[in-house]
Amino acid sequence: MTENARDPNLSGSWLTRLGSAIGIQLLGFGVFVGFPALFTAIAPVSWVQFERRGEQVSATAQTCLLFVVPYRRTHIEPVVGIGDRVIAGTYARHPKSRRERQTRSEDEGVLVIRGPEQTAEVSVSPANLHSVVEQCETFLDDRQATELKLFVVANWKFSVIGGGLISLLTVLYVGSLTIGLLTKMVGLLRR
Repeated sequence: MTENARDPNLSGSWLTRLGSAIGIQLLGFGVFVGFPALFTAIAPVSWVQFERRGEQVSATAQTCLLFVVPYRRTHIEPVVGIGDRVIAGTYARHPKSRRERQTRSEDEGVLVIRGPEQTAEVSVSPANLHSVVEQCETFLDDRQATELKLFVVANWKFSVIGGGLISLLTVLYVGSLTIGLLTKMVGLLRR
């Protein structure tokens, strides 16, 4: 055998280690970033901003993953009206359980921002929907107001509490990855 064939760093073992490291990182990314992103997409939070320029009002609604990463953005210009609707929860029967029982899904609130040609629909907790609509209408009626920013949630339990807790997995992953990379870089610089 040649000298190079005996050296483990020059044989296929480094490819195996690299493949294993990449596989672990992909798994970690899926669990610590992908799952929380999916969870927060199902029960999203949104940032809604109204701006007045002269007599015209525009609105931008951004629905976010992980509270800060926008995945859907809608811009309405000019805003001609505000509306709302509530989608009532549905009942589901579970006849195969020991006692026949019913469960009810949660109601969904929707803020509707109307423009001349399109509308934007933003999920809002039914508990806050009336207040959010009132704030928007007050802004539209007040000709002196120049800007209104709103943070709205689709469901307080799932969006804020559940989403906030599960998003800590992403913070843990990114923090650990950053510390690991910084440690490697410091180690290389000390050589």
